[in-house]
Amino acid sequence: MIDYLPPLQTLSAFEAAARHLSCSRAAEELSLTHSAVSQHIARLERDLGGTRLFVRDGHRMILT
Repeated sequence: MIDYLPPLQTLSAFEAAARHLSCSRAAEELSLTHSAVSQHIARLERDLGGTRLFVRDGHRMILT
């Protein structure tokens, strides 16, 4: 487990993506690009020791 809290924007990006099951919709909501949301999620996954938070099935995102 991590010994610090990830940046709030990273957690916000994950929460929005999880709620919408879409990086694109999360990006619209947060006024970010799809790429920025994806990068935030990738950072959070790295911070959690490589734990995958989503499984991507084509264009769908499924929470793990």
